Amino acid sequence: MTWYLIECLTDDTMSIVFREGEFRDWGSLRALTRSDGIDVAAPIAEVIRSRLPLDRVIGGRLGDRRLVLRPVLGYEGEVYGVKTWVGDPGEPVSPERAIASVNWDPQTLIARHTLESYLMSSQSPDGFGDTRDPGQFLRKVVQFDALNELAELCTNSGQRTTFQGPLTVLHDDSHLMTWRGLARSGAGRDADEVRGLFHDVTDTEPIRVDPLTALRLVDLDRDGDVPPAVLVAFRTNPADPDDVVPFLIYWLSTRPGYVAESAVDHHPDLPGNLIHPDDFEGFLRAREALQNELDDYEVPSAVRLLAPDGAWVPVRFRLRRYPGAVGSQLLVGRFAPAAG
Repeated sequence: MTWYLIECLTDDTMSIVFREGEFRDWGSLRALTRSDGIDVAAPIAEVIRSRLPLDRVIGGRLGDRRLVLRPVLGYEGEVYGVKTWVGDPGEPVSPERAIASVNWDPQTLIARHTLESYLMSSQSPDGFGDTRDPGQFLRKVVQFDALNELAELCTNSGQRTTFQGPLTVLHDDSHLMTWRGLARSGAGRDADEVRGLFHDVTDTEPIRVDPLTALRLVDLDRDGDVPPAVLVAFRTNPADPDDVVPFLIYWLSTRPGYVAESAVDHHPDLPGNLIHPDDFEGFLRAREALQNELDDYEVPSAVRLLAPDGAWVPVRFRLRRYPGAVGSQLLVGRFAPAAG
């Protein structure tokens, strides 16, 4: 049982771009025929025309195979990709990874996306809009090394016609995800659009964050006793926008031994949080103080973190924005035990 993603971003293309979350470098459909024994070109073309899913048993070189096709629609309703599952007849379909479409206007760089795209990093549909300027569209991106390549494609410089690359995205519920993005220029009826797909591959690729130099944490490369570093994110309750909870979500350094690995054993009422609830306000004040893109500014905060034995350890944090637009929701924290 295997999930593939077939892209059909332009009228004359149909290629394998992912197999079980791993990029396949715009591969030929013949590779699927060789591995699974069936020709999928005609059924995929049928789904592209109808824009409807398909579930069918097909005879092939290896015997009968079940073929499940699910279209990935663009904002205008056309098919950008086809999620393709192949397995034995009667075999249950395995869980699929999140995939959604995006469309860029090369003249304005406005991104046009779908509710499915929005929900890949959001807790609820509240706030969805199908058009976003570049800043809005990238506001949750933590790391995107290949952004310049996507920009070349979107600005129609003629240097490239395809793009693919990884990016790290912050979900509204405060966890980090790895996505793979891919796109083609020359799409649409007038061949003047850039169409793309984003694929959540968190289970197959490691999380990527900015280099230590960009985060001004070069001392972490040195041996010795240096303050540990961690990323702090904020989760908002969709039912109550005033209910905001800070979380330690990603260790940039080794987790110090005096901080617990998890809150589950000692405080199941704190869903995975290592911060004392009475100290949430210190992180919220720091986030507010750093809202105006003060990348060089640090805010001190005295808080308590959970220890391995269930006690609370007083520490002193110094907090600053994560680089880029995501800094409004993501902070870099250094801390040390409070003296005395």
